[in-house]
Amino acid sequence: MNIKTRKYFIIFVALSGVVINLVYGIELLHEFYSSSEDTIKEILISAIVLEFAWGLLLIWMILNPFKRKDIMLLSIVPILMGNILHNINLVLFQQGNIMDGIVNFLFGFLYAVLYLFAYKVGKVDLEKKF
Repeated sequence: MNIKTRKYFIIFVALSGVVINLVYGIELLHEFYSSSEDTIKEILISAIVLEFAWGLLLIWMILNPFKRKDIMLLSIVPILMGNILHNINLVLFQQGNIMDGIVNFLFGFLYAVLYLFAYKVGKVDLEKKF
């Protein structure tokens, strides 16, 4: 894979994360304004800030994808943690089907693998290429 293709792949993966964080952030913002419970609002504040901050972090990574590729590796942790906690909530507290949890986990796992692959693709010796 040439340098240009690697760069565009990393950017594509990071942009997918930006979109996901933006969508979640907007949904949480909507929930913040529609909720009447102060306790829920306080929890939502942290979630909203983290969603938008991670999106900005990914945008910052896009500006120099090879030097900041480690952000892709770090992103795997919240992807997996969020997916696992979502599945626990779905299956244990929302009476969801266990198969829904398994399918959801597989998609989250595959998305984390995509980030790992993007990190690996970003590992190039830039000094030799230029």
